[in-house]
Amino acid sequence: MGSIVFDTYEFNKTLREAGFDEKQAEALTRAQTKSIEQMHKDADYVSRTEMKTDINDLRKDMHSLETGLRKDMQTMEERITANLHRAMMLQTFAIAGLVIAVVKFMS
Repeated sequence: MGSIVFDTYEFNKTLREAGFDEKQAEALTRAQTKSIEQMHKDADYVSRTEMKTDINDLRKDMHSLETGLRKDMQTMEERITANLHRAMMLQTFAIAGLVIAVVKFMS
């Protein structure tokens, strides 16, 4: 988990140089420090290890999806090929039947 570095001395010094009196600079420095601490406390930090784990999980999910899609595409290709072969067989039988009918009609 990362941390936020806030130099209270430098912040206070900057305020005093800008014209704030000591009491105002101290009050603003304390308020700013509390604000940063609260923001840091409320932040949802992700460690490098957690991020690597999430990325690896995502890669596994993507690989699984890719594998599934490839299998689905192969199945579809096989079904299309089978349907095409069936259609060609039906067409061949239809043409053969038509040729037989024409030959009988002409004899």
